[in-house]
Amino acid sequence: MIIRPDGSTEVLDGNAGPVLGGAEGPPFAATATDVPHGSTLALYTPAIWPAPPAGSDGAPALLRDGLSQPGRPLKDLCDDVLCTLRSKDCPGDAVLLLARTRPLPAHSLATWLLDHDPAAAAAARARTRRTLAEWNVDEDTASAAELIVSELVTNAIRYGAPPLQLRLIKDRTLTCEVHDDGATSPRLRHARTVDERGRGLFIVAQLAQRWGTRYTTEGKMVWSEQILPTPASPHSESLSGSG
Repeated sequence: MIIRPDGSTEVLDGNAGPVLGGAEGPPFAATATDVPHGSTLALYTPAIWPAPPAGSDGAPALLRDGLSQPGRPLKDLCDDVLCTLRSKDCPGDAVLLLARTRPLPAHSLATWLLDHDPAAAAAARARTRRTLAEWNVDEDTASAAELIVSELVTNAIRYGAPPLQLRLIKDRTLTCEVHDDGATSPRLRHARTVDERGRGLFIVAQLAQRWGTRYTTEGKMVWSEQILPTPASPHSESLSGSG
């Protein structure tokens, strides 16, 4: 469900697809909608609100009234909703996931179209290296990101379909995304010592804090997320340097 800043709501009815890890192909039906900045996205189990009828655009007062408060922290909103539910007889476990949309500054995004050619991996590494240097990303994180990008691009060239796109996002974390038009889900394999291939996603999993696949109407996007070190404040530096 989407709760917009003006208080209006929209319920997204998605169709169930193959179970994750099952047959190849998108695991759920993709949909697209415009979401204004400052909107709150709410994902929840039927214990909070049973599946609404097709075409329904309403929302339970518990969610609508509690979440139409753009100035409140999301944790407080979750606590309010779940606290109210404790006094009710809920049919099953109640899980609520909230996310609030906000724009990213243009200087924190970098996007390139890549050739569907083995040489694209080297070009992607070079662009990543230059961009992360401009963003003042620390050397350890940047080196790992270069290798992650190389593996994701190589996988997309071998098993995906053109066009290929690389996007880097620097926010509280560093995100690398590689999009291609293939629908085949990438699989994490444990290559044997004598195998020449099959280590790409295993390497990504070792270097990134999180990684995964998102499906779009055109194909899929494989992404990774790295935690960026928190810069030390001048006060903490002076304390650590005192004798």
